[in-house]
Amino acid sequence: MPQAVVVSFGVAADGRRQVLGIDVGESENQGSWTAFLRSRKIRGLDGAKLEISDAHIGLKKAIATVFQGPAWQRYRVHLLHNVFSIMPK
Repeated sequence: MPQAVVVSFGVAADGRRQVLGIDVGESENQGSWTAFLRSRKIRGLDGAKLEISDAHIGLKKAIATVFQGPAWQRYRVHLLHNVFSIMPK
């Protein structure tokens, strides 16, 4: 059975970065992401202002389910990779 390693990072208002969680899930589906994000919330993660991730539909839905309110932004590296993959060399 395929497995996925999921990681969550946080950046505080003063710029400090920290790993918020690491987990191994069955896959990167909405259910796995929702369970992971809920576990972060149970451990005290609250008040997020911005969620940055790839454009995975299951992840975006999980973010909207668990954290109402934060803005979402596509991870810049993935966006650039997609743009450069269709541009001529």
